Amino acid sequence: MNEPKTKFYLHEQYFEELKNLPWNLDLDKWEKRGIKFLDIRKGISRHTVKFLRVKYSSFAIKQTTEEVAAVETSSYEKLLRLGIHTLVPVGYVVSSPRNGDELAFAITILEEKALPDSYLYRLNFNEKNIKIIWDAVAELLATLHFNNIFWGDASLANALVRFFKVKDEKGRVKTELKAILADAETVRWLPKMTAKKRTEDLRFFFDSMHWLNEDYKKAGYTRGNFATSKDKKYILQKYKDEYARLKKIDAFEKETGINVRKHFHSVNNVFALESIKKQIDEHKWYLNEKAEEEINIKEAASAWLKEVYYPIINEFEKLDIFEYFPFKNSVGLYVDIMTHKYYLSREAGKDIGIEESIKSYFVKYAEDVPLFSKVKSIFKGIKKLFY
Repeated sequence: MNEPKTKFYLHEQYFEELKNLPWNLDLDKWEKRGIKFLDIRKGISRHTVKFLRVKYSSFAIKQTTEEVAAVETSSYEKLLRLGIHTLVPVGYVVSSPRNGDELAFAITILEEKALPDSYLYRLNFNEKNIKIIWDAVAELLATLHFNNIFWGDASLANALVRFFKVKDEKGRVKTELKAILADAETVRWLPKMTAKKRTEDLRFFFDSMHWLNEDYKKAGYTRGNFATSKDKKYILQKYKDEYARLKKIDAFEKETGINVRKHFHSVNNVFALESIKKQIDEHKWYLNEKAEEEINIKEAASAWLKEVYYPIINEFEKLDIFEYFPFKNSVGLYVDIMTHKYYLSREAGKDIGIEESIKSYFVKYAEDVPLFSKVKSIFKGIKKLFY
């Protein structure tokens, strides 16, 4: 008679907590061995998935095959290295019982603060809140595709949503809703993410919305339809916008040599990058004229950061200007002021200058209008930065 064998492919720090679980049994039979599972809100799954706490950690355990467990664990690790929100893998376990087929289990850290899609549809969300969820889903899909990753089983059933506390460049904390890829079984890395494969992933996702809508209605999970043409149109547009933003950032970095995250922390739209690129081009022209020779774009971009952008941001910081625009980061405020200047100049039929632009912007948008008098003192310093 063959002795049962168990192979552990786990991160070392979790081995002691997990080694004595009844890996030679199907998950559905663990409770008979005294294992108490956590009663956690979960969505619809084609696999047996259970949640439990062992000593210091809580885990999600999915019964599957060895091949799938190995691939999925590796996929989670790759996704995390790219900064994509997904489950944190612990590893997998393979067991060969005395009598019966081989058993395999994929283990991840339990996302206790995340919610499955099915639970969300029991809540009476208004349209604004629903759109926040769609924004998170669209961002996840766009990020995957930008990184040449094909989800394969793109579905709300394979995603969780969670609020994350994030700090901006000024250390201010805000809360953002993010979608978490919660099933990496069908994830594939492609040499190039073609338009055809992107469409395939999106079409499958939209089809799955219909299937899930019906499943949830039968299960009593949802209070209304969430697979409407309006929903799909909104998700598709947000996806296109986010994908375009990521592509624009990539092209901008390659052309200018500027690391967007390092210098600007975050750029939320394509227009902001186009505005910055235009200003770099103008600075390049100025440098060409000054040097009486052609300066390449990367040199000009570096000079623009050093001679224009950072000095202006430093002037703003000296007077705590950002306190009056709490929802703006540095690059956002800078671009907004320069855009405001552009439209005012076009309306006036001439260049109105940076001083008038800043005055107008602060009077119109600052949360504390008396700031206007305080701002006057920085005009001279800033004007010197504009040839």
